[in-house]
Amino acid sequence: MLGLMGTLIPLGPALIGLGRGDLETLSNNLVVAFSTTILGLLVGGIAYTLLHARKIWYARDLVLVELVVDQYSTGEGS
Repeated sequence: MLGLMGTLIPLGPALIGLGRGDLETLSNNLVVAFSTTILGLLVGGIAYTLLHARKIWYARDLVLVELVVDQYSTGEGS
C-alpha cells in the first residue's frame, strides 16, 4: 500500500512539471515514484516470504501437537 501511495503522490507534481515543460521536475518526481514502487515490491515480497514461512512452522507444530495428543489418548505415551 505504501509503495502504491509513494508511486501516485509524486506523479501529480511530475505531470505539472511536464505541463510546464520543466523536465528536471518531471524526471526527479518520476525517479521518486519508481523508486518507491521498487521499494514497496521488495517489502511486500519479504513480508509474503515471512508469512509463508510462519504458516509452514505453525503447520509443523500442529502436526506435532496432534501426534502427542493421539499418543496420550491411546495410552501409548504413558
